[in-house]
Amino acid sequence: MPIDKGFSLLDVVKMRLVQIADMAKSGGWASVFKELAFLHRTAILVEKDLAEIEDRAELLSLAGLKVLEIEKNMLCSGAYRFALPSRRLKALHNVERGYGGIALVRDQVIIGDTWYWVSESTNDPRLLHMDLRRFGFKSWLKEYVYTFDIFVIPSERKGGISAAFQNSAMLLLRSKGYTKGYGYYWADNIAAHWCTRVTNKWKKVGMVSVSRCLTFTKAAPLADRAAPQMAAGLAGDLLAREGKRGI
Repeated sequence: MPIDKGFSLLDVVKMRLVQIADMAKSGGWASVFKELAFLHRTAILVEKDLAEIEDRAELLSLAGLKVLEIEKNMLCSGAYRFALPSRRLKALHNVERGYGGIALVRDQVIIGDTWYWVSESTNDPRLLHMDLRRFGFKSWLKEYVYTFDIFVIPSERKGGISAAFQNSAMLLLRSKGYTKGYGYYWADNIAAHWCTRVTNKWKKVGMVSVSRCLTFTKAAPLADRAAPQMAAGLAGDLLAREGKRGI
């Protein structure tokens, strides 16, 4: 499927249907319904100072895995294939939308991927990623990176592979000059909690109650002691940046 002609509505529908089929195959139809419709599900907002990350690439290396950046040429060349068809379709869609991607690869097969959004510094919430607007972000710095949708095929999630992939992906983003990562995971996803908070030491900065019915999503912040830390951290970074300019 060429990606230079744009991602049509038909392509989006096809992607969603393949995603549903893959999800039902791996987790059953209950997992599909859980993602399509839910009420007051709690999202945990997290941040990570990328300067704190240590290189732990040996685990991936021993498993015959490497981390690569996802680019248009990579998707078009046919040199790599996705273990799950739905992830290839999603990769095409995300690249069309201007998102960056990082792949977990073994023998030219992409067994995992994660995505990120970056922007120039702004105080206009309308310019932020939709997730960030829902979570209450009002501003952004160009040194920040919002990461989302980390995925590793179920058969490869043992032995800390997912956490090592997340860690290596953040190292790659740090090498690009980004200093702080933001993301979220669902509070009822124990594996995501263990990977993000316990193993990789991301810091909780807030909680959001999310309700969804098919394509409609509503979010509302939950009272939490960590929430002011997020606002204070963003404000502090903005003030530090202005201070460097001599203002």
